[in-house]
Amino acid sequence: MEEHVVAYRGICLSEAMEAVGKQHYAGAEERKFLNKIEIKAVFGCGVYLVSNYTIAAEYAYCHAEVNSDKGSVIRQTVHFRNPMRLDGCFGEKELRSLALAWKYPNGTIEKEVLEQEGMELSRWAGNIIREYLITLGYDGVVYHISDELTYYIAYNPGEQISQVELDFVYNLEDLQNYTFSDLRHQYRTGGRHTAI
Repeated sequence: MEEHVVAYRGICLSEAMEAVGKQHYAGAEERKFLNKIEIKAVFGCGVYLVSNYTIAAEYAYCHAEVNSDKGSVIRQTVHFRNPMRLDGCFGEKELRSLALAWKYPNGTIEKEVLEQEGMELSRWAGNIIREYLITLGYDGVVYHISDELTYYIAYNPGEQISQVELDFVYNLEDLQNYTFSDLRHQYRTGGRHTAI
Protein backbone atom coordinates (compact mmCIF):
# COMPACT_ATOMS: atom_id res chain seq x y z
CA MET A 1 0.00 0.00 0.00
CA GLU A 2 1.42 3.35 -1.02
CA GLU A 3 1.97 5.93 1.70
CA HIS A 4 1.86 9.70 1.09
CA VAL A 5 3.34 12.16 3.61
CA VAL A 6 3.90 15.89 3.66
CA ALA A 7 7.52 16.67 4.48
CA TYR A 8 9.80 19.71 4.61
CA ARG A 9 13.32 20.54 3.48
CA GLY A 10 15.33 23.59 4.46
CA ILE A 11 17.66 25.13 1.87
CA CYS A 12 18.69 28.57 0.63
CA LEU A 13 16.24 30.54 -1.52
CA SER A 14 18.17 30.29 -4.79
CA GLU A 15 18.26 26.48 -4.54
CA ALA A 16 14.61 26.44 -3.43
CA MET A 17 13.47 28.44 -6.47
CA GLU A 18 15.28 25.99 -8.74
CA ALA A 19 13.68 23.00 -6.98
CA VAL A 20 10.20 24.53 -7.17
CA GLY A 21 10.66 25.46 -10.84
CA LYS A 22 11.96 22.05 -11.87
CA GLN A 23 9.92 20.09 -9.30
CA HIS A 24 13.03 18.18 -8.17
CA TYR A 25 16.25 18.78 -6.26
CA ALA A 26 19.67 19.20 -7.85
CA GLY A 27 21.91 19.63 -4.78
CA ALA A 28 23.62 16.81 -2.92
CA GLU A 29 22.59 16.14 0.67
CA GLU A 30 26.08 16.22 2.08
CA ARG A 31 27.25 19.74 2.80
CA LYS A 32 29.90 21.51 4.84
CA PHE A 33 28.90 24.78 6.45
CA LEU A 34 30.58 27.43 8.54
CA ASN A 35 31.83 26.55 12.03
CA LYS A 36 32.67 22.99 10.87
CA ILE A 37 29.00 21.98 10.74
CA GLU A 38 28.39 19.11 8.31
CA ILE A 39 25.30 17.38 7.00
CA LYS A 40 25.97 13.71 6.36
CA ALA A 41 23.93 11.40 4.19
CA VAL A 42 24.06 8.55 6.72
CA PHE A 43 21.55 6.44 4.75
CA GLY A 44 23.21 7.00 1.39
CA CYS A 45 22.35 9.10 -1.60
CA GLY A 46 18.76 10.36 -1.63
CA VAL A 47 16.68 13.38 -0.69
CA TYR A 48 16.42 13.89 3.08
CA LEU A 49 13.30 15.54 4.46
CA VAL A 50 11.75 16.12 7.88
CA SER A 51 8.23 16.19 9.28
CA ASN A 52 8.79 19.41 11.24
CA TYR A 53 9.03 22.76 9.43
CA THR A 54 10.98 24.30 12.34
CA ILE A 55 13.76 21.70 12.00
CA ALA A 56 13.76 22.31 8.23
CA ALA A 57 14.11 26.06 8.92
CA GLU A 58 17.18 25.36 11.07
CA TYR A 59 18.77 23.47 8.16
CA ALA A 60 17.79 26.36 5.88
CA TYR A 61 19.69 28.76 8.13
CA CYS A 62 22.96 26.88 7.54
CA HIS A 63 22.37 26.76 3.77
CA ALA A 64 21.43 30.46 3.64
CA GLU A 65 24.37 31.56 5.76
CA VAL A 66 27.00 29.79 3.66
CA ASN A 67 25.40 31.04 0.41
CA SER A 68 24.70 34.63 1.62
CA ASP A 69 21.05 34.06 0.76
CA LYS A 70 17.65 33.90 2.42
CA GLY A 71 16.48 30.80 4.24
CA SER A 72 13.59 28.86 2.76
CA VAL A 73 11.49 25.88 3.72
CA ILE A 74 10.12 23.70 0.96
CA ARG A 75 6.97 21.65 1.42
CA GLN A 76 6.31 18.57 -0.70
CA THR A 77 4.48 15.29 -0.82
CA VAL A 78 6.60 12.14 -0.56
CA HIS A 79 5.30 8.81 -1.83
CA PHE A 80 6.62 5.54 -0.39
CA ARG A 81 5.70 2.06 -1.53
CA ASN A 82 7.99 0.15 0.83
CA PRO A 83 10.11 2.26 3.21
CA MET A 84 12.42 0.82 5.87
CA ARG A 85 10.93 1.94 9.17
CA LEU A 86 13.29 2.92 11.97
CA ASP A 87 12.61 4.16 15.50
CA GLY A 88 14.22 4.39 18.94
CA CYS A 89 14.42 0.60 19.27
CA PHE A 90 15.83 -0.13 15.80
CA GLY A 91 17.68 2.84 14.35
CA GLU A 92 20.66 3.93 12.32
CA LYS A 93 23.25 1.95 14.29
CA GLU A 94 21.33 -1.33 14.06
CA LEU A 95 20.64 -0.86 10.35
CA ARG A 96 24.30 -0.06 9.66
CA SER A 97 25.33 -3.28 11.48
CA LEU A 98 22.95 -5.37 9.33
CA ALA A 99 24.12 -3.69 6.12
CA LEU A 100 27.80 -4.23 6.94
CA ALA A 101 27.17 -7.88 7.87
CA TRP A 102 25.38 -8.30 4.52
CA LYS A 103 28.18 -6.63 2.52
CA TYR A 104 31.01 -8.31 4.44
CA PRO A 105 29.68 -11.70 5.59
CA ASN A 106 33.17 -12.85 6.57
CA GLY A 107 33.64 -9.72 8.70
CA THR A 108 36.67 -8.47 6.76
CA ILE A 109 36.50 -4.82 5.70
CA GLU A 110 39.18 -3.41 3.41
CA LYS A 111 42.07 -1.65 5.18
CA GLU A 112 41.62 1.49 3.03
CA VAL A 113 38.06 1.86 4.31
CA LEU A 114 39.11 1.59 7.94
CA GLU A 115 41.63 4.40 7.40
CA GLN A 116 38.96 6.84 6.20
CA GLU A 117 37.68 9.57 8.49
CA GLY A 118 34.62 11.78 8.94
CA MET A 119 32.63 12.45 5.82
CA GLU A 120 34.38 9.78 3.75
CA LEU A 121 33.64 7.02 6.26
CA SER A 122 30.06 8.23 6.67
CA ARG A 123 29.58 8.35 2.88
CA TRP A 124 31.00 4.83 2.52
CA ALA A 125 28.71 3.39 5.24
CA GLY A 126 25.71 5.31 3.88
CA ASN A 127 26.24 3.91 0.41
CA ILE A 128 26.31 0.37 1.80
CA ILE A 129 23.09 1.00 3.75
CA ARG A 130 21.41 2.33 0.61
CA GLU A 131 22.63 -0.61 -1.50
CA TYR A 132 21.42 -3.06 1.16
CA LEU A 133 17.96 -1.50 1.42
CA ILE A 134 17.46 -1.23 -2.33
CA THR A 135 18.53 -4.88 -2.74
CA LEU A 136 15.83 -5.82 -0.21
CA GLY A 137 13.22 -3.81 -2.14
CA TYR A 138 12.97 -0.68 0.03
CA ASP A 139 12.48 2.70 -1.66
CA GLY A 140 13.62 4.85 1.25
CA VAL A 141 13.62 5.29 4.99
CA VAL A 142 11.05 6.58 7.49
CA TYR A 143 12.92 7.24 10.74
CA HIS A 144 10.56 8.12 13.60
CA ILE A 145 12.70 10.01 16.12
CA SER A 146 9.89 11.37 18.32
CA ASP A 147 6.28 12.52 18.13
CA GLU A 148 7.63 15.88 16.88
CA LEU A 149 10.18 14.61 14.37
CA THR A 150 10.39 12.00 11.62
CA TYR A 151 13.11 11.90 8.97
CA TYR A 152 12.21 10.77 5.44
CA ILE A 153 14.79 9.65 2.90
CA ALA A 154 13.59 9.16 -0.68
CA TYR A 155 15.94 7.01 -2.77
CA ASN A 156 14.08 7.72 -6.03
CA PRO A 157 13.18 11.39 -5.57
CA GLY A 158 12.17 11.92 -9.20
CA GLU A 159 9.42 9.34 -8.76
CA GLN A 160 8.67 9.84 -5.06
CA ILE A 161 8.51 13.62 -4.56
CA SER A 162 5.75 15.80 -5.97
CA GLN A 163 4.02 19.12 -5.30
CA VAL A 164 7.29 20.90 -4.43
CA GLU A 165 6.41 24.40 -3.20
CA LEU A 166 7.70 27.18 -0.98
CA ASP A 167 6.31 26.94 2.54
CA PHE A 168 8.04 30.10 3.76
CA VAL A 169 11.08 32.30 3.21
CA TYR A 170 12.95 34.41 5.77
CA ASN A 171 15.87 36.80 6.15
CA LEU A 172 18.51 35.58 8.57
CA GLU A 173 18.48 38.89 10.44
CA ASP A 174 14.76 38.49 11.18
CA LEU A 175 15.65 35.69 13.62
CA GLN A 176 16.91 38.34 16.05
CA ASN A 177 13.29 39.38 16.63
CA TYR A 178 11.08 36.51 15.49
CA THR A 179 10.79 32.73 15.85
CA PHE A 180 10.52 30.43 12.86
CA SER A 181 6.82 30.00 13.69
CA ASP A 182 6.35 33.80 13.64
CA LEU A 183 8.15 34.13 10.32
CA ARG A 184 6.17 31.28 8.77
CA HIS A 185 2.88 32.79 9.94
CA GLN A 186 3.83 36.23 8.60
CA TYR A 187 4.91 34.79 5.26
CA ARG A 188 1.82 32.63 4.81
CA THR A 189 -0.71 35.25 5.88
CA GLY A 190 0.79 38.07 3.82
CA GLY A 191 1.65 40.09 6.92
CA ARG A 192 5.11 41.52 7.42
CA HIS A 193 6.92 38.91 5.40
CA THR A 194 10.12 38.43 3.51
CA ALA A 195 9.81 39.35 -0.12
CA ILE A 196 11.33 36.87 -2.57
